[in-house]
Amino acid sequence: MLKIFYSFNSLLSLLMTTIVIYWLAVSIFGLRTPQPRPKVAPSKRFLILVPAHDEELVIGPLVDNLINLDYPEELYDVYVIADNCSDNTAAIARARGAKVLEHFYGIGEPRGKPYAIAWALRQLDLNEYDGVAFFDADNLVEPNYLAVMNNHLNAGDRLIQCYLDTKNPTDNWVTLTYAAAYYYMNRAWQVAKNNIGLPVSIGGTGFCVDARLLQEVGWKARTLTEDLEFQMQCLLAGVKAVWSHETRIYDEKPLDFKASIIQRLRWARGHWQVFFRYFPRMLSSFFSRGDVGHLDGAIYLLNSAQIVAGLYLGVCSVAQTVLNNLGYAVAFFPQIMPGWVVFLLLAIQFVYMWWCLKLDTNLKTTLMIVFPALFLYNIIYMPLFVWGLFTCTDTRWRRTEHVRSLQVHEVSNLGD
Repeated sequence: MLKIFYSFNSLLSLLMTTIVIYWLAVSIFGLRTPQPRPKVAPSKRFLILVPAHDEELVIGPLVDNLINLDYPEELYDVYVIADNCSDNTAAIARARGAKVLEHFYGIGEPRGKPYAIAWALRQLDLNEYDGVAFFDADNLVEPNYLAVMNNHLNAGDRLIQCYLDTKNPTDNWVTLTYAAAYYYMNRAWQVAKNNIGLPVSIGGTGFCVDARLLQEVGWKARTLTEDLEFQMQCLLAGVKAVWSHETRIYDEKPLDFKASIIQRLRWARGHWQVFFRYFPRMLSSFFSRGDVGHLDGAIYLLNSAQIVAGLYLGVCSVAQTVLNNLGYAVAFFPQIMPGWVVFLLLAIQFVYMWWCLKLDTNLKTTLMIVFPALFLYNIIYMPLFVWGLFTCTDTRWRRTEHVRSLQVHEVSNLGD
């Protein structure tokens, strides 16, 4: 029995090591900043959608921000979806200049962001637009956003994700853990994959979709991570997402630990939901079409399983060490990577994080604080993915409260 256990753990360790090496190899290509698309005169017409549930504290600054983007006002419309609101979200958005769609649910009707978006899209005529941009109510947006999306659409891109920044990175240790993770992933995953022609990830906000693509694929996302689900649907339809590094949005992160846990548990459940629905299809599509992007999509969906497997192997490692120290000669799995290799990889990641901060942010926090924050972010996430696996049938949308009312000039990281 122990031999079977050892063999299983050995295979799992080998698979985990292979995936880690793959991600590390890909991340090397993130050291080069991608070239922007050629600038062209404004011509594309945009629909901006902002789903908002009881967001009266933050919706005003975002609408002000969106109404005053550096793009001809006659070429875009701003719609706020006041989703089952019981506060003044709709009135504030309307007073600031946005068009408002007020949505209320019937008894027993599914609730949450993906359903609100689906309802809003049924109320609007997408034939009037070339692109549809999605933002969360707590966001702030760089003024050049639509001009950059116009460049992308004119270059033939159909699904574009802009840089995902943080509105409040230094509020406390919780927000710093989020910011550190996003600064790292923007380079190591998004920029890197974009530079070698692999599909990037949609981040739930700040992404723009070609209106014809949205009509072709439809908005059928129903999981707790509707962004990831829509990304997989587009990939199966032959359209990969591309990265836009020259514009960004600023997303508010939870201020307290409990809110962070609730939000990330929702993400973990959503990842599992998408994994079970789309992993077999992505893998099958790779073998039938030979599209490397579909293989990369399948590997990305494996992240949830990889995190759980990593936690499991970590527990096995601790148990093996304890038992060996107690005089029991047991071996649960082989050491595939020597200790010095692990240390070297950690050192490389430390330097990589420094490079991310230097290239992409104006953050004054020292790396000695940011790197542990990144480590802490990942450690906290691991048990949430385990719990998310066992509760992934729970599709209830739990709202994250937003309270940081700021202006875009107060948070801009874009530089000159």
